[in-house]
Amino acid sequence: MPRDWLSSKHRKNVAVQRARSLQDRMADYSEAVALAEAGELMLASDVFSHPGTGRKRILVIGHGCSFSERLGQYAMGVAERMGSDLLLLSVGMARQDKTWRESFAQLASDAAGSLQDAAARLGLKVDHEIRFGSIDQAVSSLVRTCGRIEFILSEPEEGDQVLGQTGLALFTVK
Repeated sequence: MPRDWLSSKHRKNVAVQRARSLQDRMADYSEAVALAEAGELMLASDVFSHPGTGRKRILVIGHGCSFSERLGQYAMGVAERMGSDLLLLSVGMARQDKTWRESFAQLASDAAGSLQDAAARLGLKVDHEIRFGSIDQAVSSLVRTCGRIEFILSEPEEGDQVLGQTGLALFTVK
């Protein structure tokens, strides 16, 4: 009975959602082993010591440079009940235009600042990351480097782009 989730009708979903995360972990293990074999024990241990691994975090993916009020309120409510921190992610297009990037970063910071102020009143810690490129690559990179992320919250459009890219649970707020 416990292996029922591995039956053929469920196997496709599990493999798709876990494949990239397993690949990333194997790459980390390979890197750590290579460093350890070369006598670089401190560097090998750094491969697995991600910053902020102590407290749980919920990754909240914004819609471009904004966060909907509905998503923000839901994220803060869940974080407060779970005793988690929030990690906000704004992802902009991979444009090389410096002025556009600066404008996007300013708008994203302003949107995140509103959520950070509201969360501070509830005693929640909120960090904000701005990335440029595709959402799936930004999330995979962030999850890999940030440590203890419990799950992901997003709106449906962003959720569709992230589905199956990490080993984390994804919840969309409609």
